[in-house]
Amino acid sequence: MVLSPDMQENDTMIELTEVGAVDTGGDDAVSSVYEIGYHLLPTLSEGEVQQAVSGLMEGLKKEGAVFVGDRFPAKTQLAYPIAKRVNSKRTRYDSAHFGWVAFELSKDAIANVKTMLDASPAVLRYLIVTTSKEAVAAALAGGATFHLATAPVTGSIEKPKRAAEGGGEMSETALDEALKDIAAEDTKAE
Repeated sequence: MVLSPDMQENDTMIELTEVGAVDTGGDDAVSSVYEIGYHLLPTLSEGEVQQAVSGLMEGLKKEGAVFVGDRFPAKTQLAYPIAKRVNSKRTRYDSAHFGWVAFELSKDAIANVKTMLDASPAVLRYLIVTTSKEAVAAALAGGATFHLATAPVTGSIEKPKRAAEGGGEMSETALDEALKDIAAEDTKAE
């Protein structure tokens, strides 16, 4: 997995299934299917978002990418704030434009893609993973890729009801005897 340079070691990571680690140091000409999930700065206008996406696509084409699928960025609330240094000032963002693109590319060209993303001032954060054409097709078709298990319903959760004690009245002698028994149990416990 390749992380954008502003990710910290203590940042929250999500484990994904059907994806693998990306080796950016190889000289292997064999192609793999990659997916880039990216957040663009929330301060970008519609036109600037379009320009950033066009620049990303052109950069990928220049490296020889064959596109498998993509989703145009949509503005979304982030689960937690992300900080990025913009114009030598560190700014925290709580929303971003999220999009993704999947493509087939030779393994030796993915390092250039990472360099391109690192240099883009519009990119807040990105993640590069290996995937399959089938997984991309399922995502485009709206197929579920995450399955949440639901616990069976066993009844309502309520405060336990205490059983009513019988009798109601107690003689002085019985009360004294019960208190002595309790005191004796307390001294045994110590």
